[in-house]
Amino acid sequence: MKMGFNGATSMKYDLFSDVESAAQAGFEYLEISKTKLLEALKTVNSVESIKKAFETNKIKPAALNSLEQATFFGDRTQKLEECRLLCEKARKVGVGTLIVVPGFLNSPEDEESIIKESVEVLKQMSKIAADYGVKLAFEFLGFRNCSVNKLGIAHRIVQAVNASNLGLVIDTFHFFVGKSTFEELKKVPVELIHVVHINDVPDISGREPQDSDRIMPGDGVLPLDDFFSVLKTKNYDGLVSIELFNPEYWEWDPVKLAQLAMKKMRKFVV
Repeated sequence: MKMGFNGATSMKYDLFSDVESAAQAGFEYLEISKTKLLEALKTVNSVESIKKAFETNKIKPAALNSLEQATFFGDRTQKLEECRLLCEKARKVGVGTLIVVPGFLNSPEDEESIIKESVEVLKQMSKIAADYGVKLAFEFLGFRNCSVNKLGIAHRIVQAVNASNLGLVIDTFHFFVGKSTFEELKKVPVELIHVVHINDVPDISGREPQDSDRIMPGDGVLPLDDFFSVLKTKNYDGLVSIELFNPEYWEWDPVKLAQLAMKKMRKFVV
């Protein structure tokens, strides 16, 4: 599996800091924060500077995270244009994958309506991405009000779209919070898994876990050994990126943060 560091883990630091700190910690790949990329692109000779930073530090850009609220958004044309813009930026800096996130619902929708909307949008977006030589990775979110919150439904959607450049992101937080099952994971062909996000959560009772609850792999209660055992049985050799939205980590020295992330990941990924 390919070891990656996600820019959300070091939210307060910019793209160039992410490149340097992740490389110093031994990561092979960096999953780029969309916000950090767009900020970095505002500078003079930005594309060349970004490419040089990756080359100098001997680390590769793996994915761009993310196009949010891709479905169930009032103006679909706006989201399709955002997809085109992000694919264009991704190609310029050498990023091969754009992560796409489903929308949240203001009121309940039946499963077939959710699948219909998602398939329609992803068919259009996958065609746009193909024009730029970019892959799309669809990431379900385990929160109750997210339109696609289980792996089984996300898998059905990707199968229905049937685009060669479309696959899935499986995030351990969202997998377990949304109560996806190992049986669902076993049914997903390995070639459809484009990215895996690794993280953990503490023992929480009385409320739904939030993104800010995420902690280092192995420090919480998620059965990560079992999760990665399934992936290893499938011979998954793609990107595993550590994605933490915990504000406490954002205050850390970025190199020390990346080094600890690498140490914690190795217990499960290698």
